[in-house]
Amino acid sequence: MFPIKRIVVATDMSPFANRAEARAALLAHDLGSESLHLLHVIDHLALEALRHLDQTPLETEQRLMESSRKQLAEIEHKLFEKYGVQVITTTLNVGRAYTEIVRYAEFLDASLVILGAHGGGFVRDLFVGSTVDKVLRKLTRPLLIVKREPQVAYRNILIPVDFSEASWRTAKFAMNIAPHAHITVLHAFEVPFEAKLHSAGVDYKLMQFYEAEVHAQKKKEMQQFVSELETPGSSLTGIVEQGAAVDIIRKKTETLETDLIVIGKHGHSERNEMLPGGVTTHVIQEAGCDILVVASLS
Repeated sequence: MFPIKRIVVATDMSPFANRAEARAALLAHDLGSESLHLLHVIDHLALEALRHLDQTPLETEQRLMESSRKQLAEIEHKLFEKYGVQVITTTLNVGRAYTEIVRYAEFLDASLVILGAHGGGFVRDLFVGSTVDKVLRKLTRPLLIVKREPQVAYRNILIPVDFSEASWRTAKFAMNIAPHAHITVLHAFEVPFEAKLHSAGVDYKLMQFYEAEVHAQKKKEMQQFVSELETPGSSLTGIVEQGAAVDIIRKKTETLETDLIVIGKHGHSERNEMLPGGVTTHVIQEAGCDILVVASLS
């Protein structure tokens, strides 16, 4: 289910993008993917500004294009030398980065798109409005955001879930991308209307009863969820904790030494399909490890 056949990695030639290129090649090698594709986008607005500044714009533009093609060829050679993976296509496009990335991924029917974090044009200090933010709004494919220098295959994966069908498919996709990793499935819960109940002066013991009841219910749901995910040879642990999802995810990422968080693009309560969920946005901004964001898979 959900085989990783075609991988697209977009690069801006920065050192941070090098991490994405390396992770893409490592995944393509380890998963036996059908093909790896490399994309570089020259921003058309910057190119237009250069044309107005330069006395010989056509010559300068040709040099820029040639330099970019040479760099792409060097990346292709490096990935083959280090990982034994052949890049099937290296593509140089002119346009808006997020538009071209989405268009290229759809054109190739990519199984996975990979971007580097903090590159010149990818994830910046402010996530909203960045290229990754814009790609997430439009992309219907799983998106891997690489933050760390890849050394080995992913070993410890954390998957926050809400027990929806989308969460189950997200978890299954994670098991495909890292079949030998230990996977921790995490559910963070809060008592319905907890703050309002406290404000209304509900008895402390009654609140404890509510918490225990919800906890027991969620543990039962987790046991069922994990049992449906398990396959021979898989390594899965289910954890249920009370608290705000973002806080629980942050804490578990640190204590479990997580190297990849896999999260759905939307929770089951999200209604705007164009926007990543609030928890997802916070995780992308705050987590120090790689993030895989999975849109609804069919």
